[in-house]
Amino acid sequence: MLSGYADVLAQSSLLESLAERCDQAGAMNWLGYFLAAPSFKGKRPYLVLMMKSGADLSSPRIEEVHAAVLLFEYRVLGMSTGAFSTDDWAGFRTVIAPEPERAAISSMAADALLAHGAQMVLISYGQPRGTAGSLVPLMRGSAMWLSGRRPIAMSLLLEPTVKQTLAKLGKSTRFNLGYYRRRLQAAEPCEFVDNAGDFLQQHELEVVNRTSLNPIDTDEFHLQYQSACKLPGGFVLGLRNRQGKWLSLIGGWRQKDVTVLHWQVNAAGYEKFSVGTAMRSYFLEHEVERGARKLIFYGGTPHSMRNSFEREEVTDLVVRRRSLRSTVFLGAVRLLGSLRSFVEINSQLVQAVGSYELDWRCAEPSSPANQPQKARPDRSGDALILPRDVR
Repeated sequence: MLSGYADVLAQSSLLESLAERCDQAGAMNWLGYFLAAPSFKGKRPYLVLMMKSGADLSSPRIEEVHAAVLLFEYRVLGMSTGAFSTDDWAGFRTVIAPEPERAAISSMAADALLAHGAQMVLISYGQPRGTAGSLVPLMRGSAMWLSGRRPIAMSLLLEPTVKQTLAKLGKSTRFNLGYYRRRLQAAEPCEFVDNAGDFLQQHELEVVNRTSLNPIDTDEFHLQYQSACKLPGGFVLGLRNRQGKWLSLIGGWRQKDVTVLHWQVNAAGYEKFSVGTAMRSYFLEHEVERGARKLIFYGGTPHSMRNSFEREEVTDLVVRRRSLRSTVFLGAVRLLGSLRSFVEINSQLVQAVGSYELDWRCAEPSSPANQPQKARPDRSGDALILPRDVR
């Protein structure tokens, strides 16, 4: 178990390799961005690794690591709360493991955290719909748990040609992608730039964000942009008119044959040309021609192409210790959940616990229904190594 920004970030290359090996390419890219993002402020990252027995903990190697779970701990005034959660509503960047074992790995990680002082743990992981494994949390001590599943769609599988890929989309979506692209070019000729980061100047970034349809915090925008320019696999694509004005920018990352779109910014004043849709047309064509096989819209998209996305399920596992402290914390979480209709609360734990009926199930070590071997993957010789106490 590793904790803290520096120790977790040091494993970024290992985690990227692990994600590719587990057929989750792209899931661990941009770790530096996510750990530095404003939404992570006041939280402490924790990385639970399932490693082979006898592995070198000071410098783990990819061949020694079987799976990983990335979470963070809520902290109040710098003090530990014992509440651990994912910050990934899509279940994309949390559990890195072979698909059949993700339920078991989640249970093992929750058990490990509780055994080392955690009070409540939320772990979310995604799988293709209908393939989620049975979930039986492993509790060495008395605890309670609940789980729920929710649908998600954010991935478009690409075909070898643009024509074949477009054929998978709805008729109106195909029409709009071509129509708005032609309309924009007729009204204001522009060029698609596949290395826009090489041309953008610092002062231009501020203008792009300030004059966009949905400007965001300046520091956050700069962090997104710099991550796309500097972190492994990052890219920035753009649409620029003849006067040099940037009409649209897209940023994200690539790994293997997977492309992840993380952000898009569109200039205000071009709404009737639907510049965002025109940019999606160029982007889709560009990625197909590059040989990408999957396009992930991280965070989803309101665009109609979402109707052709691959259907998946996210499982939320919540485990809590039987203690006064966890009971008090649960009450606070439920109270915050009741306020979500009035104020925006950016907490995955609050959203998860507030979204499900709290049908807590007891997990007792002596209960036949919760024997560890039912959830543990067949990894003889492997062990979950916990050298540090997280309390």
